[in-house]
Amino acid sequence: MSSSPSRPASRSAALVAACRMLAAELPEPERLIEDPFARLVADEAAIAAARADEPLQRGIRLRTKYIDDALVEFAALQAGERTQVVLLGAGLDARAYRLALDVTYFEVDFPATLAAKADLLAHAEPLAPRVAVPVDLASSEFVEPLVAAGFVPDEPAIVIWEGVINYLSAAEAEAVVEQLGRVTTGGSRLVADYVEMGWFKGSVSERSTAALAERLSAGGEPLKGGIRDVAACLDRAGFDIIDDEATEELCPRYGLAPMPRVYPGRIFTALRRLA
Repeated sequence: MSSSPSRPASRSAALVAACRMLAAELPEPERLIEDPFARLVADEAAIAAARADEPLQRGIRLRTKYIDDALVEFAALQAGERTQVVLLGAGLDARAYRLALDVTYFEVDFPATLAAKADLLAHAEPLAPRVAVPVDLASSEFVEPLVAAGFVPDEPAIVIWEGVINYLSAAEAEAVVEQLGRVTTGGSRLVADYVEMGWFKGSVSERSTAALAERLSAGGEPLKGGIRDVAACLDRAGFDIIDDEATEELCPRYGLAPMPRVYPGRIFTALRRLA
């Protein structure tokens, strides 16, 4: 468990929440998501930064829609059993408040981020049980704290690892995947986004998004790139990728016109193999 409670709450989490909040200003076909709780956790600086970056807003909406759909689908497959949901790097996620599902959320993140979220949402009522699991994923293993919090490794779960991999080094990110292989059982799913640096490096997109990367780094969250070979890393941990797409290229899947790709983000769903 993390021993660094002095670490500030995540600025990137506030930026993502601001992007979700701004979705409410869009007409129905483009909105994709509804998150009335985002306005409770997004501060003015985050809102201004999000408003100035429409491609980022669109990418967050697409990513959120993809994950919401994956979560709803997995919960429906559990045949009336309460579903275990692990939000690995939960940030200021509000799924426990806005999705009416028969699930239990285990929210894993830095102690300061979880504490800030608890304060900001203190007067909101979650629709499903949520358990805070304070862990620094970059420096500490999460398996023991997760199990101690009530997670049952022998029961299927869906793990949502959203907006985290690119803030970890390759070694840190691969260590997290290895732990997931140990704590999940066959039939579990992992939904995560990552960066495709081979497409991005040296491109016009890298130069056009440099200011965002600099702001995040100045806030103590430098982009590190994450996993080099996602498929191979997942395979070693017992996962098979069943879906993998550039986030911005999800538009046609949701009835939207194709848009130029600006960010190197991709998102996948992986299935934990049966023993």
